[in-house]
Amino acid sequence: MAFRVSSAVLLAALVAVPAYAAPTTTTKVDIAAFDPDKDGTVDLKEAQAAGSAAFDKLDPDKDGTLDAKELKGRVTEADLKKLDPDNDGTLDKKEYLAAVEAQFKAADPDNDGTIDAKELASPAGSALVNLIR
Repeated sequence: MAFRVSSAVLLAALVAVPAYAAPTTTTKVDIAAFDPDKDGTVDLKEAQAAGSAAFDKLDPDKDGTLDAKELKGRVTEADLKKLDPDNDGTLDKKEYLAAVEAQFKAADPDNDGTIDAKELASPAGSALVNLIR
């Protein structure tokens, strides 16, 4: 049986992967979930607020850190090592929010300080959503 790969699929496979793990679901994300001021964009402050809430939700033992199990695939094992400057195998909230900020910047290619729906739907935007959902 012959297998054909479209050029679009091949091109997508060759595009660089975002710095952090992409969402494991293909659910379309509504920007309103991260846009409390309802201006149609997400700024860094809104992303960090959502990231802080996500961190708290992911920390069921309330020890102030997230290990690989608690992160539930939001970052790869390799990225966890990069994001963990004290090499303790966990991310504290400051380290986690630094990851949110870095991914926000990656998802904001026009550097206007906001992420619109199109940017949020990009691979870098999807990786950001994975951190703040």
